[in-house]
Amino acid sequence: MKVKISQIQRFCLHDGPGIRTTVFFKGCKLKCPWCSNPENISFSIEEKYPDELKGKEWELDELYCELIKDKTFFDKEGGITFSGGECLWQFENLEPLLKKLKENKYNICIETALNVPTKLIDIALKYVDFYYVDMKIVDPTKQSLINSDVNLFIQNLDRVLKHTDNITIRIPCVRNYTFTEENLNRILEILKNRRIKNVELFKIHRLAESKYKSLGKEMPLFENILNDEMNQIKDRIKTVVKNVEIIHI
Repeated sequence: MKVKISQIQRFCLHDGPGIRTTVFFKGCKLKCPWCSNPENISFSIEEKYPDELKGKEWELDELYCELIKDKTFFDKEGGITFSGGECLWQFENLEPLLKKLKENKYNICIETALNVPTKLIDIALKYVDFYYVDMKIVDPTKQSLINSDVNLFIQNLDRVLKHTDNITIRIPCVRNYTFTEENLNRILEILKNRRIKNVELFKIHRLAESKYKSLGKEMPLFENILNDEMNQIKDRIKTVVKNVEIIHI
């Protein structure tokens, strides 16, 4: 069994509890113009691109041996984070590795937008300890802007929440996409009716600009969100979600 990966990044401090090794999977069906990992949108190994962007196929045993090299750094909280792209698209192929990691007591975290068939969520629920969930466009009238399915997202979010509250909601603030009054109101409505303990708000950055150039693409420009606007959103979330911890990145 093989999976397609673009990069394995070690000693990560912001991809879950403790020190993590993060695996970036190829493939995502969302079309977010602000994507910070454009090399992972395609499900294919793109030979024409530089080695650090095109990715490669890994056998599961080979990948397991690579990941456990970092075991001494994980301590009690750390572990392995699967990211993307959308890592869940490859969870059927990845399941034997997930099972082996859990049998050996590795902590598993995923970064996901939950826009996948529910059967893939059910695989994750058997093995994943912590979830970072991107909440992007949840206004149904605008979901086509990024090829998302709001009903599927909410269905999958509720499925995960029924199983665990080890979830951090990440909200990318992008003018004219996620950062509209209609979308923000919908985000507040979703958060209000669910037990969410942690929320991260972040502005779009340009750290991926060199990747876009290497891929022969131009990175889109977006109008900056002001700090005062971010603080207003934090305050609005706090008014509807009790005891929530909010981080502004």
